[in-house]
Amino acid sequence: MKRLSLATLLLFINGVMLLYYAYAWNSIVYLLFAFLSLILAYGVRRENRTAIKVALIYVGINFFLALLFLIAGNLFSAVDAAISFFVIHDILGYIQEVYREEESEGAEGREGELEIDASNGVQ
Repeated sequence: MKRLSLATLLLFINGVMLLYYAYAWNSIVYLLFAFLSLILAYGVRRENRTAIKVALIYVGINFFLALLFLIAGNLFSAVDAAISFFVIHDILGYIQEVYREEESEGAEGREGELEIDASNGVQ
């Protein structure tokens, strides 16, 4: 399975929901956030590091606000909070996987350098 596929799908669903809100309430603000969510879904799909960072910040703020609205009694915010939670979980899992790959590549490179230095008699 491709990495970040769940985050891409959920960001796209979030964008479509925001497009519906923008249409239903004639709101430019919802339209702007819908386009932001759809653009971030595209950037996350292409594994663009800047888009992933911006998406993580955007979804983190969205999760926090959805929890506040849920505490205030808006039960429909539970859907938004769940979507945000799963996007955060998927992105953090991706970051952890990439970090492990980069660490293993760095460790292999350092071992090769030590072997070359040991063969020259330099430590």
